[in-house]
Amino acid sequence: MAFVFAPPVGLIKKKRVIRALMKANAYSESSARRLDEIELFNPYSFPLVTARMIRSHVISVTDDGRYYINRT
Repeated sequence: MAFVFAPPVGLIKKKRVIRALMKANAYSESSARRLDEIELFNPYSFPLVTARMIRSHVISVTDDGRYYINRT
């Protein structure tokens, strides 16, 4: 039986989103950014990862679709 390595795509995507939001200084609702504004390649390609980050309070989303990192 051959071993097949599958990269942790969800974890990689999560780290990229967090790094991009940090670089954009998106730490509050007033400084929140849309994912396509913060230099992410294919920013909406993994909606389940983004939704999981919102549910676990890593990031938040505004009513108009901008994201920011929660500082707790």
